[in-house]
Amino acid sequence: MARVIGRDDGQARDLLAASGVTLTTVADDGDAPASLVEAVLPVDARQLRGDVEIPVPVDPDAGMGAWHVNAVDEVHVVASGEGIMEFITIEGPVSVLLTAGDVVAIQGAEHRYRPLTPQRWLLRYAGPPEAELVATDTGRGSDAWPNPVA
Repeated sequence: MARVIGRDDGQARDLLAASGVTLTTVADDGDAPASLVEAVLPVDARQLRGDVEIPVPVDPDAGMGAWHVNAVDEVHVVASGEGIMEFITIEGPVSVLLTAGDVVAIQGAEHRYRPLTPQRWLLRYAGPPEAELVATDTGRGSDAWPNPVA
């Protein structure tokens, strides 16, 4: 299960939920729980759209490591590796260590992501079949990434 870094787990999950983020684990079949996919994505956008390998970045504050929002709702499965996601909430950033078996649903939340090891993600997101998952940089400055072992 995704591990909250540096905050009370229950409080952090409440803040995340209020910001449009749901964290859970894979279903028995190793995929995102159908109930979560159905709650977040329209019926014509529930199919798997990508199976991607994400390397450890040279610049952890560039690309997905910069604060951004995506124009559509999304549900992703972490299939391997580990990484950190941070989400902006009304009480500031909430940091989460994501590892294999974690599922994250994001509905409009501002976030950034940094793989700590190479990761494989299974991607689902709203939009027409030919749509790409497009991130818009928010311009928020990047503080240091949290230490997941602290």
